Amino acid sequence: GFEMRVLYHNRTPSQEPIAATWVEKTQLLQESDFVMLVVPYSPATHHLIGAAELALMKPSATLINIARGGVVDDQALVAALKEKRIAAAGLDVFENEPKFDPAFLQFENVVITPHIASSSRATRGAMMQLAADNLLAHARGLPLLTPVA
Repeated sequence: GFEMRVLYHNRTPSQEPIAATWVEKTQLLQESDFVMLVVPYSPATHHLIGAAELALMKPSATLINIARGGVVDDQALVAALKEKRIAAAGLDVFENEPKFDPAFLQFENVVITPHIASSSRATRGAMMQLAADNLLAHARGLPLLTPVA
């Protein structure tokens, strides 16, 4: 392995044994060298990381968001990067996708990817299968598996 201590935060600690230590969100932000966000978007996770949370992070820390846009307050992140309150960011999602704040382009310490965190063969195969299953359900007059309002 990487021979490093891995911290995680969730609403409750995992009941399954895992190679990571559950901590409160504040402790995770204060102690982590890398903070990776992997959460769904909901009203409860909107701006989960904002100015207050970024202020808790070490100046040497990197924020990685592969979750959803809106989980991070993009304006607060731009300010934290500009003021060198954190070292870097890796961003696969943005608050107002498909648009993104062009201010991110000024930083050499920001890596931007085009929302591809889920682009594994298995995930894309499952997406194709779900689309086909929805088409077949519609053709047969059955309820769609994943209707969109």
